[in-house]
Amino acid sequence: MAKVRPGRVVVDYSEDLVVFTVGMRINKFWKFRKWVPVFASMPKMLRELEADPDLGLLDSRTMIGGRVIMVVQYWRSEEHLERYAHSQAHAHRGFWKWFNRNVKSNGEVGLWHELYKVRAGDYDTSYINMPPYGLARATKERDATRTDPDDHDHEAGAVH
Repeated sequence: MAKVRPGRVVVDYSEDLVVFTVGMRINKFWKFRKWVPVFASMPKMLRELEADPDLGLLDSRTMIGGRVIMVVQYWRSEEHLERYAHSQAHAHRGFWKWFNRNVKSNGEVGLWHELYKVRAGDYDTSYINMPPYGLARATKERDATRTDPDDHDHEAGAVH
């Protein structure tokens, strides 16, 4: 279990980055042969990405709720993400070919992704009594200077 860091921290990172959400929705539970391979493909890709930091993934978090499995990913850049997605040498391209042959538009499994380009400093963060999480886990964190709601000094990366 991750160790809780008491107090309040904010992100300490000075480069652009990309937040990428990707996920699936099981539309027909009884179509196991369609959704199980989709479900199993993401951990394989994440292990591949985590094993090679040069591919550009900073960190990820998987969440499951009902019929939906979603992964929030932090990437160094859109270019890193695109290079990985289109690479013949990595797992994503093979998965995408399988999906298009076996599922595509039949309605049995839903897929989506959203990409957000974040310029350096164009975010607000605040983590109180948390283990490293989210953008702070993906990058770096530092102690927050503003801890009281009546303290109105403005710091980069802090909720105002």
